[in-house]
Amino acid sequence: MVGSLLSLFTAVLFYFGWASTDAETKALGLRDTVFHLSTSDYLLRSVDALFLPAWLGTAVVFAAIGVHRWGRRGAPGVAWTLRVGRHAWVVPFLLLPLYRLAADAFDLALPLVTIVGFLLTAFARTWPSDTTVVQAPPVRAQHLRVWCVALLVSVLSLFWAVSTYAGIVGRGRADQTARTVRAGLPAVVVFSEKDLLIRGGGSCDFRVPVKDSAYRYRYAGLRLFHIAGDRVFVVPRDWSPQHGTLYELEQSDSVRIDYVSGGNERKDECSP
Repeated sequence: MVGSLLSLFTAVLFYFGWASTDAETKALGLRDTVFHLSTSDYLLRSVDALFLPAWLGTAVVFAAIGVHRWGRRGAPGVAWTLRVGRHAWVVPFLLLPLYRLAADAFDLALPLVTIVGFLLTAFARTWPSDTTVVQAPPVRAQHLRVWCVALLVSVLSLFWAVSTYAGIVGRGRADQTARTVRAGLPAVVVFSEKDLLIRGGGSCDFRVPVKDSAYRYRYAGLRLFHIAGDRVFVVPRDWSPQHGTLYELEQSDSVRIDYVSGGNERKDECSP
């Protein structure tokens, strides 16, 4: 059971990392395949954005435990709550017409309501009203079928909700990146043995005047976009998703990349 939950959790993390990265790169006019991301990259990119959902999920679990104990004590209103809860699965279907009218508003709410509705229905329909009857094999088999259906629908709805939330997070990251290329991304200077043809967008290129230098060209006015293994992706400081070029450089003996401390604030970074 623990292994299955861990596998599901890992799958959700990976799927969220991929979906959010896919939405982010598409919003930037790129694709995630450009950056050669690994499985660990996708997992790490999902961690920070899932803190809030994880806390909310934990709160829901504790709330469910409290409701279960409340029902076990035979508190007033339990019978009425169970009768209503048996039909909670209907609520998502009642919301479908509203989803068609306002998909953006219900794209995240509908799968979450579906999860709660089906789990609540399974809980209410399998509540042990009579211990002797519940222990009968036919009843246990019926309860197992109810929970299997509820869990299957809940898992599918969970990936739907994760996909929607990942899209929101990814597009938010893309918007922040697009607005803060010049001031938010690290400044870099590239030295190269050969002309890399990096031009425009606020970048600048110079011939290295030092005699017998291993590098003949220097490029400034650049920002670090991403690093994947020995690949470094840089953009000009005035880059935007609508106008600009992403340069992929391979770190080697013929290319040197310097990371400039405070380069974002330097007005003379393109000075010879």
